[in-house]
Amino acid sequence: MAKKPIINLIPMNLSYQDRDQTIKLLTFKRSNMTLDIAIYENEKFIKNSNIVFAHLPKSIKSKIKPL
Repeated sequence: MAKKPIINLIPMNLSYQDRDQTIKLLTFKRSNMTLDIAIYENEKFIKNSNIVFAHLPKSIKSKIKPL
C-alpha cells in the first residue's frame, strides 16, 4: 500500500509556541517535506503559511514520523 502524499494533521491537533505566536500544523506534504501551518497571536488568527519539516521542534517531529 502506497503512502499518502499529503497527510491531514488537523485531527492530531499539533501545535507549538514560537516567540509570542502559536503555530498549528494543518497538513504535511511528503513529496517536498513541507507543512502548511496556521499562525495565531493571542488566540487570534494571523495567517496561513508553510514551513519545511526541518524547522519543526524535535518534540513535534517525533509525532509526525515522515518516513
